[in-house]
Amino acid sequence: MFEVRAFSLPGRPLLLGALVGSLALAGCGGGGSSSSDDSDFKEFPPLPDATGEVISERYQVLGEDGAIVLDTKTNLAWKRCHYGQTWSADLGRCEGSAKPVTWDASMGLVDDDGFRLASMDELKSLVYCNNLHNGPDQIGELDIFEGCGAPTLSPTIDPQAFPDIGQVTVWTSDDSPNSETLKLGLNFVSGVASDFNSESSPYRLIVVRDPADGDEPSAANGVRPRKQNES
Repeated sequence: MFEVRAFSLPGRPLLLGALVGSLALAGCGGGGSSSSDDSDFKEFPPLPDATGEVISERYQVLGEDGAIVLDTKTNLAWKRCHYGQTWSADLGRCEGSAKPVTWDASMGLVDDDGFRLASMDELKSLVYCNNLHNGPDQIGELDIFEGCGAPTLSPTIDPQAFPDIGQVTVWTSDDSPNSETLKLGLNFVSGVASDFNSESSPYRLIVVRDPADGDEPSAANGVRPRKQNES
């Protein structure tokens, strides 16, 4: 299910080596074969087409099963379930148990659909504080080290787009600014950075994909989402 790939997370170029064991991100489509030759790269398949209505005026559902949403503000595509779970179109929510992993293991995960561990900046864009964010464009706009404050609904993420994320801390790809050995997580209880996490601690994952040029599905109304670097 996994291949050796070269790719970069923000501020952290990586070469993915052979993974130990048979790791797979739940909800992945296709049955791509694995390869240990890092010179033989397979292009990721296109993201599914947009289907249905935009959730909360921001998250466009992709694919007939609705397992992926495209954030029309950031142009990031997200799987709606934690790693280890699968999306049920019939139930409109996630099934199965999330699989917490260590930070080192999470840094090596990339699935056949191109989804991988998110950076803090990427995850921050999902934080929804009902006491601070009055409109869809305001979601994710806050000081991540202060969080939502009180009172706010918890978990601090849109419940329609991500109904089963829960009040948990998830890994990011970032080191802690306060330590060379500790890593950053994001706490969806209050939308605040979790700053003192041992890399051997098992946490859950929310995986992301940054659509490549030419692979940017339009919203259901035909409008293309804007990129982060566009004004």
